[in-house]
Amino acid sequence: MSTKQLSLGSFAAHCIDEIKAVEHGDTIIEILSSGKVVAVLSPPPPEEPAGTLADWMGSGAGYMTYGPDYDPAEPAFAPDDWEAFQGAQK
Repeated sequence: MSTKQLSLGSFAAHCIDEIKAVEHGDTIIEILSSGKVVAVLSPPPPEEPAGTLADWMGSGAGYMTYGPDYDPAEPAFAPDDWEAFQGAQK
């Protein structure tokens, strides 16, 4: 891959051809104005597959946390509370 420096006027006169060269990955273009680089055109990085949500999140192992004094093995309701809840649903 080569780098080409072009004045702004020269780039404007040949912009379609120059952009196509960049698009094909053949060149990088530095556009100059008053002798200074004001813009750089380069090909985009290669696309990587996005993967699945599971890939993005990871396995989740080790990330399950609970609040203080919470035991997931304990029932969420006391037996009396559960019976009262069930009776209220009827």
